[in-house]
Amino acid sequence: MAVWDRASTVSERLAIAAEVRAICHEIGFFYLVNHAVDPELLTRYMSALKQFFALPIDVKRQIDKANSPQFRGWERLGSELTNDQVDHREQLDIGTERAVILRPEPFYHCLIGPNQWPPESALPGFRKVVESYLAAVGKLARSLLQLLSLSLDLPENAIEAVFGAEPQPYCKLICYPPTPANAKGVGAHKDSGFLTLLLQDDVGGLQAQNAVGTWVDIAPVENSFVVNIGELLQIMTHNYFVATPHRVVNTQTNQVRYSSAYFYSPDLDTELLPLPLDDELRAAVRASARHSSAGLMASRQALLDGSAGMSGRLQARRFGEQYWQRWVRSYPDIAKKFYPHYVD
Repeated sequence: MAVWDRASTVSERLAIAAEVRAICHEIGFFYLVNHAVDPELLTRYMSALKQFFALPIDVKRQIDKANSPQFRGWERLGSELTNDQVDHREQLDIGTERAVILRPEPFYHCLIGPNQWPPESALPGFRKVVESYLAAVGKLARSLLQLLSLSLDLPENAIEAVFGAEPQPYCKLICYPPTPANAKGVGAHKDSGFLTLLLQDDVGGLQAQNAVGTWVDIAPVENSFVVNIGELLQIMTHNYFVATPHRVVNTQTNQVRYSSAYFYSPDLDTELLPLPLDDELRAAVRASARHSSAGLMASRQALLDGSAGMSGRLQARRFGEQYWQRWVRSYPDIAKKFYPHYVD
């Protein structure tokens, strides 16, 4: 396979785009190799990630997510809900570093704000290596948008053009201890953003659900990213690309699994308008029950009302409204603490 970069010929780029279109339409998951992110940076980043989780709990507690109106920071084991079930993982969430908007309008601009970082004295250089990693993966994600645009027979800049002035990527640094019986490291779900790039260590546990409902292991591949489609790309491609359900179960009895998920998403004010796809692609959606009926993650209220976790429908006009539902669904206690007027 040709390498996807600006030196590739037009025919090579179109050949890769055609292959990715088939994968994203039929599967929704793929490995990305030869990606040009420095392997040495990946090694330093994974080392920093492991060092963070090894910090004393009193240090990590200083940046507890429960103290962040923007849902940023560290969370202890069992703090997040997926499909209203407790996840067995410890995490640190890092988003785009910006100043707080004191009187947010629209309301979802309350999600804009600063990160919480561990003290430099406790973990020297941690913030620097994390920010270097985020910059490198962000650049890679933008190049993937070009590839995805071409795969849909659109101009290379078609998808990037809708991302707006202030894209809102965020990153999870994740620690999965061995998963207890009858539990999940993270339960079955679809990602709420546009595109996810996952870096994982050599301890397995990630699984994706294929078209017939079977859970398939996504085994670690050295120096690769696992890329998967998010709900927003599903919405904007008329369901031609479908976000694939996935989960994590660490079945190793004495090994901890570490990973980092980078979620690339647009400006909060981006309108959720479908891309102008050819009739041929839209007809393929109508001809496939799997694609035409594909749902989204249900809202927190829908879950409480008894809806299935991935049978939700789009009710938002802008990405910020959809994104807000993701945080309320996963962290209802934090949402109630800071935004009681927005949460029942």
